[in-house]
Amino acid sequence: MASYLRTVAGSSPSSVNSNSPTNDLGKRIAKWALIIGVPTAVCVAAYLDRLTLAMELKNEGNIKYREHKFDEAIDYYTKAIETCPSESLEELSQFYQNRAATWESLKNYDKVIEDCSKAIELNAKYIKCIQRRARAAETIGNFELALEDYSTVCFLDSYQPAYIMAADKVLTELAKRYIETLPESTAELSKDYVRTSLNEFEDDPTLSQLFMNEVRTTQPESPLAHAYEAFEQGRFTDIPSLCTQELDLENSSLYELQTLLFRGSIYLLMGNYTEAIADFDSVINNSNATEKLKLNAELKRANTKIHQRDLEGALYEYDQCIRNHPNECSPRVHRGMLKTLLESYSEAHDDFNEALNISPTNLRAKYQKLINDAKIGAKENRPERVEQALASFEEYYDTCKQDIYYALALTSCYLDNDRKDKALQYLNRFVKEIPDNPTLMALKANCLMSSDPSNNADAERLFTEALQVDPSNETVLTMFAIFKCNQNQFEEAAKLYERAIQCTRGDEKLLQYAALLYAIRAQGRAIKRLNLNFPGGFPQAGALPNWMGGMA
Repeated sequence: MASYLRTVAGSSPSSVNSNSPTNDLGKRIAKWALIIGVPTAVCVAAYLDRLTLAMELKNEGNIKYREHKFDEAIDYYTKAIETCPSESLEELSQFYQNRAATWESLKNYDKVIEDCSKAIELNAKYIKCIQRRARAAETIGNFELALEDYSTVCFLDSYQPAYIMAADKVLTELAKRYIETLPESTAELSKDYVRTSLNEFEDDPTLSQLFMNEVRTTQPESPLAHAYEAFEQGRFTDIPSLCTQELDLENSSLYELQTLLFRGSIYLLMGNYTEAIADFDSVINNSNATEKLKLNAELKRANTKIHQRDLEGALYEYDQCIRNHPNECSPRVHRGMLKTLLESYSEAHDDFNEALNISPTNLRAKYQKLINDAKIGAKENRPERVEQALASFEEYYDTCKQDIYYALALTSCYLDNDRKDKALQYLNRFVKEIPDNPTLMALKANCLMSSDPSNNADAERLFTEALQVDPSNETVLTMFAIFKCNQNQFEEAAKLYERAIQCTRGDEKLLQYAALLYAIRAQGRAIKRLNLNFPGGFPQAGALPNWMGGMA
């Protein structure tokens, strides 16, 4: 209060900051004095008398609050608000906050929100009040307001764990409600997603060109032949019904087990996990199934568990698969990939070594071992081991430069080790060797932007071109959304997540994308309210895709 007096009464012009809040208040009091035609000193005294009285009323309210006489406390806080000069923003916001606390004790949550909102209008960074409004909003089911407030508190108070947990709880509820209202998706699966996902199962006999040609040649008009035609044309959602027609033929299909495995593979990618597991089990439990068919059904059943976030179940399935097929390389590669994901690098190292003992030339085993070696080197702070793994990776370039699996593995390994320069160097080469691959284009865009924000225009062009190639590619849509967040373009980011939701299958991924959609909208509103920039920083593009052992 002494500063106010100095400002309006005793300070020389040279000592006053014309932009300071105290000087602005002094100008308002002086203007008020001119308007009502009384000396400034008299107005200052009147102002101070009103503020002093308001503070006394507030203190009386505090006493009543502590005595649990909440109705009387509200009366005192109301009188304090009515008495307080409108220029005393900090005090007014405090009075509203105190009254809101009293309403909270009375469980009148609408009033809590009303008073907190008034306090926040006066003081946009009033953490206690924002937190109180969030609790009230959550209690009455206004989850979007609650999430916005929890997000704001996170920004203002260094992401305290309690706020993050509260925000996560609200996000989960919002996401669940959102996906319950969604109609069944009719969007086609992404061609890039299907082909790269199935590429993981390199020995699947039902996906070999030789088998597809056999079906088309021997039974060109069969439902299974039409299912493979749909596969080639990218009409993936037509495949399950065509396979079902093949299985329902009056005369048993010659390719019943292959049809079950093929249908199960598509069900898996569509997020129909129960149906997928049923098809895989039918193959596994059939005594006529070849070892190759059973092996791939077991691997895909384990992969389904990963999609369902049942990692213990997936490990059990891989263990069983290795017992059933002790001389096969691929089960150990798959289990090693999951061990890498779980940061059990030593166990993963053993799996990849065993896989290479069985099949010394298996490139997938070599790639995954090098990724794991680099992670061991990073964890143990042994840069020479990281560099050795990266150098060994590069030796395969001439042989494997058109293998999308190799391209993604190598660039991901560089990005994991914060080597954006090398990742970008190889991405420039891979996009020429494997043209029009949307995932590579999006990775390059991400890498460009994270390396230098001045690359913004080129990055946006690449994202746009990638979506022209594959409009339903979830990876591209979600990476582009984060790109938009970093430009504070939250509405555009939200629209991209809505598109990803329309394209995705499976409750787990729907829940994840819906949560991100609400998080982006809430953070966008909070950031706009606080006049901040997106705090997350541009994300690394180094995480492995789910088809290489990563998590969707």
